[in-house]
Amino acid sequence: MLLLSHKKISDTDLESASIIWDFLTQKDNLDKADLIFVLCSHDVRIAKYAADLYRNGYAKQILFSGGINFFTKNIFSDSEADSFAKLALNEGIPAKDIIIENNSTNTGENIQFTKSLLNRKNIKVNSIIAIQKPSMTLRVRLALDKQWPENQFIISAPDYSLLDAPHSHINLFMIINEIVGDLQRIITYPKLGFQSEIAIPESVEYAFNYLVSQEYNLHLVQ
Repeated sequence: MLLLSHKKISDTDLESASIIWDFLTQKDNLDKADLIFVLCSHDVRIAKYAADLYRNGYAKQILFSGGINFFTKNIFSDSEADSFAKLALNEGIPAKDIIIENNSTNTGENIQFTKSLLNRKNIKVNSIIAIQKPSMTLRVRLALDKQWPENQFIISAPDYSLLDAPHSHINLFMIINEIVGDLQRIITYPKLGFQSEIAIPESVEYAFNYLVSQEYNLHLVQ
């Protein structure tokens, strides 16, 4: 299966991937908000983290957003959002405090479909804790800045490193492919109007080009 494909990861590969991981990872100081907005993924640790934030009083509702994509079509039998919501229910989160958006297939749709859903439900929110995998937090920030500028966002994620990112469904080789693809989107998506632009440090650009040359290209947009 693709998610279990691998090659020997050299020390240079790992060093380059760590440079990209650190650049992509951002985390704000937590504060109470109107809503926890979960941009779902293949990593159910995010759902557990959302449940922890809810229990600690950071917000009174959780919205899970995510359908099925390149990675999760081989992992979940249901949409990402429904799968995460089930985990949250098992964690003791009341069903009345869970909102599900299960049609989006990328970050832009996570935002657009969530805004539409909240409008349809007449739910007014001004402050939002947006959570994703650590390596997706910069991309989420840039997309929210472009597509939802009227709201106040706190960006957060479970606290784990590149080496701790693999889990039972995805190995380190695929994690590196994923972050290479995420960085490519940060470079190219501003031109398409999907997110705000950010300067890419030379060391990050060099690490990206090196990893692409080493065939970490499974998550690249062609």
